[in-house]
Amino acid sequence: MTINHAPVPRPDAEPGHPVVAEGEFVQFGRFAAGRRSLPEPPPYPEDERRLVEGAVQERAVLAEAAAAGQRAAEWMRALPLPPSSWVRGVLADAVEEAMGTLDPADEDGVDGYGQGGVRDSVQETLDGLIYCLADTSPHLTPQQQAALLAVVACVRGIPRLLANHGWSVVHGGGLTGLCKVIDSAITSL
Repeated sequence: MTINHAPVPRPDAEPGHPVVAEGEFVQFGRFAAGRRSLPEPPPYPEDERRLVEGAVQERAVLAEAAAAGQRAAEWMRALPLPPSSWVRGVLADAVEEAMGTLDPADEDGVDGYGQGGVRDSVQETLDGLIYCLADTSPHLTPQQQAALLAVVACVRGIPRLLANHGWSVVHGGGLTGLCKVIDSAITSL
């Protein structure tokens, strides 16, 4: 049951007449269909402070993610693969771009189909590793292949995670933890 009984003036009400007819249900102002919403009250100073601190933390975590993406891309470019390798070029660029363009606001809040700030073409490039991983086996050790797969899997999953659970991923430490996984994968060899 919804308690939505606060009287809202009817548009056809005349001065001096009742705002609501006896027994009539009237929705609360902000939720009334076809009516303007009520103005939001100004935030309390402590709420404003928390918002500012949250924004600062978000920028720091996203900067950390961009730096982890750059380190991973540099590692990929240094792998002992032929210079024209797709992994060293296109895929490394996609990893760097994906981690550098993360955006928690790029979400739809309903069904998790937001992009997290990453373009579709970059996501498609990240999806392509599985098709060429076998081609890297003459040049990479199994440990390097596993590290490459771990890096790309994390980078591929982070935008969707950010689109579905942006606040908790950024402020709850999830993004920082995944950046540590990426760093661990590229430094463990």
